[in-house]
Amino acid sequence: MSTKERLLNEISQAPDFLLEEVLTFFLFLKQRLSERNSEHQAISAPLNPKTPNFLLKAREIGQALSSSQADGLLPTDFAKNLDHYLYGAPKIEE
Repeated sequence: MSTKERLLNEISQAPDFLLEEVLTFFLFLKQRLSERNSEHQAISAPLNPKTPNFLLKAREIGQALSSSQADGLLPTDFAKNLDHYLYGAPKIEE
């Protein structure tokens, strides 16, 4: 018996309140899968030719940072001391 057949068999025997919960969960999973596919397509899709230059530059920087050549490009405490590097706040030393 296939998974689909087993599921249909269980559905035919389940009470309505349980079926509503299962349907809600199934629709949630479908939406989540759809959003993941959309995000993946948006990341891998080429930018529109009319894309502003700053977005092109941001993509270029992002690709550079994701490569293995980015080691040493940012300080090791960048996340912890973001305010220091952006705004000159006192550095957090731990």
